[in-house]
Amino acid sequence: MNQSVAKTVVDSSQRQMALDPTQSFIVSAPAGSGKTGLITQRVLRLLCSVENPEEILSITFTRKAAGEMSSRIHRALQAAAFEPRPSDEYEAQTWDIAAKAVERNKQLGWNLLEMPGRLRIQTIDGFCRYIASQFALETKLGALPEPSEQPAVHYELAARNLLQRIEEDSEVGKQLAVLLAHTGNDTTRCERLLADILSKREQWLPLIFDAKGNQQYFQQVIDQIIGETLLQLQDALLPIAGELIYLADFAANHLPTDKPSPLSELAGITELPDISLEGIQQWKILLGLLVTKGYEPRKQVTKNDGFPADQKDAKQQMGVLLDWCRSHPDIHELILNALYLPESNINQSQQLMLDALSCLLRHLAAELEMVFKQHDQCDYPAITLAALEAIEPSPEDESISDITLRLDYQLRHILVDEFQDTSGAQIKLLEHLIAGWQPDDGRTLFLVGDAMQSLYGFRNANVGLFINAQRHPIGPVQCTALTLSCNFRSQKGVIDWVNNTFSQAFPAAADISRGAVPYSPSEAFKASGTDPAVSFQGFSGDDYEQLEADYIANTCKELCAQHPGESIAVLVRGRGHLKSIVPALREAKLKWQAIDITPLASRMPVIDLLSITRALLSPADKIAWLALLRAPFCGLGAADLLTIANSTSNSGAGSKQGDAILAQLEDLAQLKGNADCFKALSDYGQSRLELVIPLLVNAWKNRARNSLRDRVEQLWIELGGPATLNSSADLSDARSYLDLLENWQCAGSLADWSGFKQAVEKLYAAPSGENFTEITSQDNSQTIIQLMTIHKSKGLEFDHVILPGLARKSGSDKKPLLRWCQHIDEHNQMSLVMAPLGAHDEEDDSVYSYLKHEDAFKTRLENTRVLYVAATRAIRKLYLSASLNPTKNPTKQKGWQTPGKGTLLAPIWKTIEAGITDEIYPVYLGEEKDKANAVVTKLQHIRRLPAQFESKSPSLGSMMSGNEELSTTTEKLAEQNLSTRARLLGTVLHRTLKQIANEGVASWTEQRITQLPRAWAAQLKEQGIIISSNELHSLSESIELMLADPKGQWILHSHDQAQCEQALGYYQPEQNRAGTSVIDRTFVDQGLRWIIDYKFSRPAADESEAQFIARQTNAYQGQLRHYANLYRSLQDNPVRCALYFPQIPMFIEVEAE
Repeated sequence: MNQSVAKTVVDSSQRQMALDPTQSFIVSAPAGSGKTGLITQRVLRLLCSVENPEEILSITFTRKAAGEMSSRIHRALQAAAFEPRPSDEYEAQTWDIAAKAVERNKQLGWNLLEMPGRLRIQTIDGFCRYIASQFALETKLGALPEPSEQPAVHYELAARNLLQRIEEDSEVGKQLAVLLAHTGNDTTRCERLLADILSKREQWLPLIFDAKGNQQYFQQVIDQIIGETLLQLQDALLPIAGELIYLADFAANHLPTDKPSPLSELAGITELPDISLEGIQQWKILLGLLVTKGYEPRKQVTKNDGFPADQKDAKQQMGVLLDWCRSHPDIHELILNALYLPESNINQSQQLMLDALSCLLRHLAAELEMVFKQHDQCDYPAITLAALEAIEPSPEDESISDITLRLDYQLRHILVDEFQDTSGAQIKLLEHLIAGWQPDDGRTLFLVGDAMQSLYGFRNANVGLFINAQRHPIGPVQCTALTLSCNFRSQKGVIDWVNNTFSQAFPAAADISRGAVPYSPSEAFKASGTDPAVSFQGFSGDDYEQLEADYIANTCKELCAQHPGESIAVLVRGRGHLKSIVPALREAKLKWQAIDITPLASRMPVIDLLSITRALLSPADKIAWLALLRAPFCGLGAADLLTIANSTSNSGAGSKQGDAILAQLEDLAQLKGNADCFKALSDYGQSRLELVIPLLVNAWKNRARNSLRDRVEQLWIELGGPATLNSSADLSDARSYLDLLENWQCAGSLADWSGFKQAVEKLYAAPSGENFTEITSQDNSQTIIQLMTIHKSKGLEFDHVILPGLARKSGSDKKPLLRWCQHIDEHNQMSLVMAPLGAHDEEDDSVYSYLKHEDAFKTRLENTRVLYVAATRAIRKLYLSASLNPTKNPTKQKGWQTPGKGTLLAPIWKTIEAGITDEIYPVYLGEEKDKANAVVTKLQHIRRLPAQFESKSPSLGSMMSGNEELSTTTEKLAEQNLSTRARLLGTVLHRTLKQIANEGVASWTEQRITQLPRAWAAQLKEQGIIISSNELHSLSESIELMLADPKGQWILHSHDQAQCEQALGYYQPEQNRAGTSVIDRTFVDQGLRWIIDYKFSRPAADESEAQFIARQTNAYQGQLRHYANLYRSLQDNPVRCALYFPQIPMFIEVEAE
C-alpha cells in the first residue's frame, strides 16, 4: 500500500495557537488527530512558565490515559536531556519545547527527571479523592476510606435498611407507605429500584430537594419544552403547511361514517395548531397523517384515513406530500419528538410520589452513608460528593471556600483530557475550583476532547456539557474553541468512507440537552491504499452466526498470511457477541487474545472452586456438596449423586433420609460393602469415593487450622484439581479466584457471601485464549488477534479492524424508579423536569414516557458515536458484517428490512443499503432451518479423572499462592525459606505498592501514608497475625524510603504498558507442565521492557554489599530469566530485569539473557 504522506498538516495554525500558555482553550480533537501529543506539548510549554511543576494539574478519566500522558511527558523530557534533536519535524518541535523545560528544570532545581511524580497527572476520581482526603480534618466529612470494589452490595443493604422503617410513626414511615402502595406492596421490587438508583445519586441528590411541592415549576418547564419542540416542528413544516392543513381538513370530512376517528376533530382546520399544551392533542392527530401507528414514515393513505378511492387527486396530492416528508429524515425526527411530548399536567398521584421520593431518597443516601461507615468503605459517587462539599461556596454569602482558595493558590493551569466524558457533578467541581480566577491573571484552562467519541453515558457522562463549554464560560473562564481536523492514523480511503457515512449518521445540528453532536469531518494525513478501505459482508438465514464466525476466521487467516506482523482486532459491542467467533478462531488454529471478555465466574475451574468454598463453609449446603462431587476431580455421575442424596445415615436412631451429604459420605466410608446404597453406586463411584471421602472429611474436621483460602486451595490440590485444567489460562483463573477469596475472608469464613459472589462475577478470566497461552518456539511469529469490546478499544489503533454483529440489539432498558432531565435552552438557562415510575396497576404517565423517549433517543445518538469510535480504530482497512432479514413483501424485488433502531447498523444503514443495491457489498444467503424438526444433540461425555487418581499433593502455596507459581527450580528454592509470617508481611506490602503505582505517587499524601499501619494491622489480623510495632515501622519505612528514592519513584511512576502483579500463564509441552508466574512490576520505558521483582531482604550483619548483591543475584537470576523469556515470547521489546529492595533501598539489575 502506498503510505506516502501529505506535506502539510492542514490544522497546524490551530495546533500552534493551542500552545499559547497565556490563553484558555477548548479543543475538539477527532479520532486520530494526535490530542495526547498536543497535551504533551502544552504541558511542556507550561513548564517553561511556572515556578513549580505542581502548579500544573492534568486530569483525565482513566488510569490508562493518565499513564500514557505521564509517560509521554517524561519520555519527552528524557529525550531532550539525553538524546540528539530528531530529524522528524513534529518530533523536533516536541524536542525543542521539552529542551526549554529541561533547562528551566535545571535552573529551578525541580529534579523532574529523577522525580517525575512532581508532575500532577491524575484521574478525575483520583483528584476528587485528593481533595476529599487532603482537607478531611477541615470538613465534616472526615477521612475517606478506600472505595468498595462491590458497592452494589452496600446499595442493597441501604435500601433494605430504609424499607425496614415502614412501621415507624414518622414522615419516613408515612412516605414509605406511599412508595410501597405505588409499587404494589412488592418489597423485593421496591428494594431493587431503590438500590439501582443509588449509583447515580451524585446526579439526583442535589436536585431531589426541588421535587417536593413543586408541581407548578415542573409544569412551567414542561410547557417550555412543548413550546420549543412544536416551534421547531412548525418552522420545519412551513414549506408544506398550506397543503397539510388543506389535506387534513379534506381527510376529516371524508372519513368513513361507520368508523369513528380522532381525525374528525380536524374538520374545519385553517391553520396549524397552537404550539402549547392546549394544542398538543391536535398536533398529534395531524401528525398521524404523516406517520403510521408504529410511528414509521407513512408511504400511502387509504379510505380509513379519509382518502376514498374515488378521490384520486387528493390521494395523489397526499402521496407527493408523504414523499417530501420521507426525503427529509430530519422532519421525521421532529415529528417523533412532538408525538412523545407530555399531553397533560403532572397529576396528583405522580406529585404525591415525587413528594415521597423527595423525602425518602435523602434518607436513603443517609442510610448508605451509615452502611459505608460500618464497613469502613465508600464508593466513587461518595468521593465526588465529598470533594464537591469540600470546595463549594459558603451557603451564607456564596463566598469562595477557604479550601478552594488554598487549592487556587497552588494551581495556575488546569488541563482536562477526554472532556466529552465529563459529568454534571465533575463540571460543578471544576467551576468551584476556578471560581476565584480573574481575567488576564495568567491562569489557564485547557480542555480537550471529541464530542463524537462520547460513549460513557452509562457512567453519567453528558456530552452536552462539551458543546455548552464551546459556547459559554465555565465559571469565570471563557475558553476559545479550536477544532483539529488532521487525522494521522487512518489511510485516506478509511477517512473518506467515515466522512461520507457519518456525516449522514450524525444529527445535523447540536442539541445541548439531548447530547446531539453534528459530525466534524477529518482530513487524512496518509495517502490512500490500492485496495478498497472498507468492506461489508451481510448474512441471511438461521445459521448466520456460524456463517459470520467462519467469515471472520477466514478473513483473519488471510490477513495473517498476506500481512504478517500487522495488527488485527475484532471489536464487539457486548462480550456475548464472541460466542461463535472464538470457537471459529480456535478451529482455524489462530492465536487470539481476549481482553476482559469471559467472566471469571463462568470458567469451570472457578465454578468448581466456588463449590468447594461453599461446601467448606456449611455442611448443610446440599447443592454445594453435590456440585463438588460432580466436579471433574470427583467425577460422580447423576445416578451416583442421586443414590447418595437419597441414602440414609445408619449411624444412629435419629438418622433419616436427607441428612447432610457429608454425614452420608462418612457413613458410606465406614460401611463400604455392607451398605446397600454403597453397592448401588457405579464401579467408578465406589472406587473414587474410597479416595475422595477421607480427603473431604479431613478438610472439614481441620477447617479451623488454616485460613479459608488455604483450606480451599489445599483440598482442591489434594482432590486433583490442577490435573483437571486444560491450560495455563485455567490455572491463572484459579489463582485469581483464590487471591480474591483471600481478600474477602474474615476469621476463617466469609461474612458477606453475596458480596463475594458479586466480586467473583465482576472479574474476568485471564486475557488470553487457550491456544495463545500454549506458546511454542515454532509459532511465535504468528499474529495475535485482539478480541475486545468497542469501549475497551477506545484510544487504541489496529491495522485491520473487524466489526461483526452490527445488527445485534442492545439489552432492554430497565424502568428506573425516577427519571429526570435537565433542559438547557438557547440562553444557557437550565431547568429540571422529573417523573416517578407509574403505579404498579397503571400505565406510566405521559411525563415519564416522554423522559423515557428522551433517554432512548440519547442512547441511539450514543450508538452512532460508539460505531464511530470503532470505525476510527482502523489504520489500513475496516471490515463490517451483520445479519440481514429480507423484506416480507413477496411481490417486491428482493430487498432488506431496515435494522432495529437499537442496533449499531441503523445509523449507517443508508450507506450500507446503497452499497448492497449497487452490488458493492455482498450478502450471503444461508439456509432457513426447519425448527420444528430440528434434532437436539445431547452431550454424553463426562470429563473426569481416573477412578484411582491420587494427587501428589504439592506443598501449600507452591502452585498458587505467594508471589510465584510453578516456574523454575531456583524460584521454588528461593521462596521455600520464607515463613508464613514473612510471606503475609510481604503480601500486604506488595498490595500497597500496587495501589500506589495504580493511583499515582501524587495521590499518596503524607497523611494518607500515616494511615497505612492501621490498615495493615487489620489485614494481617484477619490472617491470624498480630503484627508488632517494630514490624509496622519496618513496613512504613519501606514505603517512605521507596517514595524518597529516585529509582523507587521511577519504578512506581506511570509508564507505557505498566502492570503490577502481572500474571503470565505458560505451558511447557516437553515437560507437560503448565503454570502462572506473577511479576511484581513491569512496564516499557524508552522502548525497553523492564521487569522488577520486589524483595524484602537486607544484608546480614557480617555481609558486605557486594556479597549481598551476589547472593541475591544467584538466588533469583533463574526466576528473572524465566520471566524475561515469557515476555520475549509475547513481544519484541528488549527485556531488562532488576531486583528492588525497598527496605534498603537498593536497585540491582540482573542479567537475564
